[in-house]
Amino acid sequence: MYRWLLLSYPRDYRREHGAEILETVHDTASTYPGVRVAANLVRHGLRARLGRPASRTVVLWATVFTVACGLFAASFGTWLTWLGSRPLDHDELAVAVSQLYPDKPVSQIDTDDPPSVFVIYGSPLSWSSASNLLLGDGGEYSLAGLGASFEQLPADNRPQVLAELLQRLRASGWEYTEPVYSNAYDCVPDDSRCDPATIPSDIAVYAQRGDDILEVSINDDNTTPKMSLALTRSTPWSAYPVGVIAFVLGALSGWCLFGWASRSLQGRHPLAQASTKLLFGFAMVLWWAPILLSTSLMLSHQLSEPHPRWHLPWEWLGQPAMSLAFLCGSLALALTLSLAALPHRAAAGRRRSRVAVVAPSSAGRRRWRP
Repeated sequence: MYRWLLLSYPRDYRREHGAEILETVHDTASTYPGVRVAANLVRHGLRARLGRPASRTVVLWATVFTVACGLFAASFGTWLTWLGSRPLDHDELAVAVSQLYPDKPVSQIDTDDPPSVFVIYGSPLSWSSASNLLLGDGGEYSLAGLGASFEQLPADNRPQVLAELLQRLRASGWEYTEPVYSNAYDCVPDDSRCDPATIPSDIAVYAQRGDDILEVSINDDNTTPKMSLALTRSTPWSAYPVGVIAFVLGALSGWCLFGWASRSLQGRHPLAQASTKLLFGFAMVLWWAPILLSTSLMLSHQLSEPHPRWHLPWEWLGQPAMSLAFLCGSLALALTLSLAALPHRAAAGRRRSRVAVVAPSSAGRRRWRP
């Protein structure tokens, strides 16, 4: 098992010190628990992958980059699982409508299946929609749904309409959340014409049955009250294990990539090192600013009202609403890696890597030192 754990060390390090590492590990494994020795071995192996052995900030920056890579990889993994989810069926929407309101005429109902799992402005994602993604409309990229609507609701008796809706949802086997009330429109608070008491409110009810999620909205604009239904899918069960596995793989790949770049930049000209640090810092700002901003906003929104389905992972990372920042950060990182990959003359004595302690020491026990 310990031989496999040596993969956490760089290849040249394993070739030079692999036998010595295993000898020391076998000596200490009889005294200390195997899990503790293995964790210590992996920890120092991952640290050996980073350049600048005496630096502590390199570990911090590697962690920042690693976590970001893991989050983006997890989002991509869950996106792939969504593509394999059960497609929406307009017949299911028609059945739901007939169960809830068999006595009411439908003014509009979707009769065609959605073109894809995710759409932007009703169309599948394509190169023609790249400008929308990058120039501020990325938030329109969302799950496809099927819709239906009713008109001619009694404007003066919306509580009765809501009570009837909840009763029919319960009778049809739907599990629904508490109604969510929101203003139908906003106005300037300091304006004398703005009276919050007179602003009509919209009502939203979320219901779930199996893997179907039904959002029922009761809109009131004081002229034509309207009820609309939107049918979407719940999160596939496979999204959770795939997301965890993708995060681990993405984080490990990010750590190894950062380690290779940091080792490659050792001994370079100071100007090259300064340029790569500047580019890397710029990229991390462009990656993490949307993540921190979106996470705080999404968490507040998620806790403020019920959700039968959590928002999609990439929305928590500010994607694709802020995809332009992500793209610019990725280009900066690509340039950083290109500079690290340029051939250079190794500094004298650089081939000898830092030796790390691989197991706790005790009196009379051998321990590695730099």
